[in-house]
Order: sequence, then C-alpha cells, then structure tokens
Amino acid sequence: MVENSQVQVVEKPTPAALNRFVKPVDINKLVAQYGTPLYLIDEDTLHAKAKELHSAYSKFNGPVKVAYSIKANFTPAVIKTFMKDGLTFDLTSLGELYFIRQCKADPENVIYTSVTEEQEEYIEVLQSGVRRVVVSSFNGMTNLAAAASKVGSRPLTMIRVNPEVGVKAEVRASYRNGKFGVPFNGGTIDSATKMVKHLMGSDLLKFEGFHFHLGSQITDFSCYTHALDKMDAFMTKMKKENPAFQVNTFDIGGGTPVFYNDPVPTPAQMAENHVGKLNQLAETHGTYTLMIESGRFLVAESSMLVSRIVNTKEYNEHKIVIVDAGYHILLDAALLKQEYPQEVVPVVNSKDKATSLAPVKNTHLAGRLCDTYDVFPISKVSDLNESEVGRYISFYNVGAYSVVFNMPFHCQTKPPIVMKNSDGDFRLVRKGTTYEHLFREEGGELE
Repeated sequence: MVENSQVQVVEKPTPAALNRFVKPVDINKLVAQYGTPLYLIDEDTLHAKAKELHSAYSKFNGPVKVAYSIKANFTPAVIKTFMKDGLTFDLTSLGELYFIRQCKADPENVIYTSVTEEQEEYIEVLQSGVRRVVVSSFNGMTNLAAAASKVGSRPLTMIRVNPEVGVKAEVRASYRNGKFGVPFNGGTIDSATKMVKHLMGSDLLKFEGFHFHLGSQITDFSCYTHALDKMDAFMTKMKKENPAFQVNTFDIGGGTPVFYNDPVPTPAQMAENHVGKLNQLAETHGTYTLMIESGRFLVAESSMLVSRIVNTKEYNEHKIVIVDAGYHILLDAALLKQEYPQEVVPVVNSKDKATSLAPVKNTHLAGRLCDTYDVFPISKVSDLNESEVGRYISFYNVGAYSVVFNMPFHCQTKPPIVMKNSDGDFRLVRKGTTYEHLFREEGGELE
C-alpha cells in the first residue's frame, strides 16, 4: 500500500487528452440532421471506462464488482450499454428503478440506496425483485423490515456509514453530522453499532455489509486511508460483540476523478493507495465482495455537446462568444463552475474557412440564457481561436450530470442525443423535445 496517499500529477494537460470520438465531417452531418445543441455519446468509451475501473482493483484478493450510479446519466442507451458489461446499478429512487426495469436489467444486479427510506418505497423495490438494499437510518431499517414482512422477502441489508473523515474534494459526502449515512457511534439509535446489533438479531433482514461514499473528484486519497482504518477498528469491535458477525459485501463508494481542467490520477493510481488495506481487511475479517461505485468517471468522458456560435462582440481586447447552449443543459458550469474543455470544430472544406484573424487576448464563452451565471468557465486545454458566427464549438467530458439536469428555463427544450455505436454507426437515442411538448407538459392543454 502506498503510504503517501496523495498522488502528485505533474504533467501539463494537453488537448490530446480530449476524447475526439467524432470527426469534424461527421459533426457537420449530424448537426445538419439534428440541429444544435446536440449531445453525442460514444459507446466504446463507456465500455472502456467500465473495464478500466474494474481492472484498477485487480490486485484485490477477492471478487470485485463495479456499480454504476445512474443518477449521473440515466439515458436508456447508456444503461443498456453497461448491462453488456455486467455492471451493478446503484439506484436511489423509484424513478430510476422504473428505468432499470424498462431496460430489463436483472434485479440481482441492483443495489438500492434510498435517502427517504419510506416503507411504501421499499415495498415496490422488493416486489421488483431487488434483494440488496442499503439503509442509512434506524427508521429506514425499520421501514425495510416492515416492507420485507409484507412482501415475504428477506433482503440483504447493508448499512451506510459516515466515517466522518476529512475529504478534500469538489463535492464532499463525509463530514461530521452529515446528511448521508450514520456514524459508528452517535449516542442514539442512528448509529452503526446499534443498527448492526439490531440486524444481527432480525428474522426479516439479513446483514450483508457496509457502504460509504466520501465524495466526488477526489485526488487526495488520504481520506480513504483514514476511513478504512476506522472501518477496521469498527469491524473488530463488532466481531467481539457479535460472534456471528460477517461482512459479505463492502462498498467503498465512488470518487474516481475525471479530467476537466487539471490532470487527475488514474483509477489504477487511486486503487494502489488502498488496495493493500482492503486486502488486509479481508484477511482479518473474512473474504468479501468489493464494490466500487462510480457515476461521473464511467460516463463523463463518453460524451460531448456540440453548440453553434450565434453571436460575438469585441471591446477592450475582450471577445464575447455567445452560443445556442446554456447552463440549462450544462448546469454544473454554473453550480460547480465546471471547466469543460471546449474547442472550435475545424472547418471541413478549406474554401469555406473563415479569414484567419489574430487571436483576441481574452475570450469569454457565454450561453444563450438571460442570466448572469450563464457564462462557461474555460479549461486550460480549451481552444477558442476562430470563434466566428456560424462555427460550432465542442464541449468535452459532459456525460455526467448534464442530461439529468436538463431544464426548461426560458422555455428551452431538451436537445437530442446521438450515440456512436461500437460499429461506427450513429443512432438517435433520445429525440429532442419541441415547444409543443413543453407547452403540454406545463399544462397548456388544461387551459
């Protein structure tokens, strides 16, 4: 195990890091057919990311499963692609369960982690055939037991713990008195200690193991080291108090970082930090299935957004470039100031190429919304030279938390989504919506 758990990445980011899976000639054909904005997804990249994440933990001495958190992108075509890879699907709502069922995924490959943990919710989950459920409160565990009694199923029940460790990340999910999970010992029934004891004596629920999630875009891996050390001590304590105690599944959540602006460690570098400790836990406490969750890493680099430049203006050595996209379809640009890499799509025919202009010192990329926050942060590898009206701009690594946040601000409609299949063909996997659709959704027909 690497003791220095912060991986230092010193190489300079380059445009070569971008996943240009669609050629300019194809981009021009696709926008001619479907218009802009337009999402594009690459099936091969989805498969490659699933394989890369699984392979990263090849040194773990036991079974390894990768779970896709479909909250990152629930496009049915993406779900079906990952079904081919045999991934587990991490769900947190009945809506996501509906999508999984419509895609005909095996409920054995589902892990359900609710935040609300309502009894009626659990009844529907168990009736669908899902057997592995993560509980995050004593009340949630009680509701699951009541649902199990009504359905006649004994679910494999995992406890989501909050290790309460410091996390340096874009989005933190583990901190003292946090929303997610329960502490090891909190002085109330909402503690892992009390919940384990209750589960071990339950005839309705079967204790399966633990789950934690520390955050998103983690590059300093010391938080995993600290969390696993605390898990080790807690599991030792539970074994002394409950001789039959046995962990069958241990889910260490996600956090695998994705490149947007600065270089990030690979999944293999991340796994190198704590796979030794994971093996030590298995040696000490018994063999278990290791589950690695991911939403962002599995889908981010698979997708790009193509938008058309509709206006420009220049003053004081600054150039404002306005595109027909906005944060209504790339919300993290406003929420997290996400620096998606961007570049102007090359002109296919040289005779159509605009007159080469001297680069403007400061280029600003703005969206079409009448909102101050609708300005896109620019990545270190972005290239906005030749940003002229009528040209197209590609936004890269937009596969996570973009489609799922599409919203109708300013009566904006959802863009279509096209997937590049592994055979190189392009197919429409989501139709773009129309103003008519939106009007009906907003109650227009009721009036």
